[in-house]
Amino acid sequence: MEEAPMKMLVLAGWLAGACCVVSAGASAADRGPDEAGVRAVENAWSRAFITGDAKALDDLLDPAYVSVNAAGVPRPKAEIVAAATRFAEQHPNTPVQPLPPTSTISIKGDTAVVTHHGDKETSVDVFYYSQGRWHAWYSQHTTRAATS
Repeated sequence: MEEAPMKMLVLAGWLAGACCVVSAGASAADRGPDEAGVRAVENAWSRAFITGDAKALDDLLDPAYVSVNAAGVPRPKAEIVAAATRFAEQHPNTPVQPLPPTSTISIKGDTAVVTHHGDKETSVDVFYYSQGRWHAWYSQHTTRAATS
């Protein structure tokens, strides 16, 4: 075989292999959002808050993120990030707890709702999936009524 056709054959083989790699990567990304991803982002959120990792919180929380506490007071993203920084300073070495098994995850398309069921409070986190990752958009905390 002549040198020029051989180079063309090698180049064609390389391009075919590169296309397969790109195609395999696209397939993995095309799987889209799933429960494992939501669970992972909730755990990363807890870790970022407990450790005061402002960069991780900034990346995770949507610019318009709001958390409404049980008294109905809304707190924007900047206040949540500042609260995390204060918490980490005041409570160094606090262990990070994973998402408890009592929390439920519901996914509808590119949206996820995580409901946390505590003894005294129920809270809900709303996420959207964009550009290959989950973003927290809204949180609501509600005091649970005492049962007799």
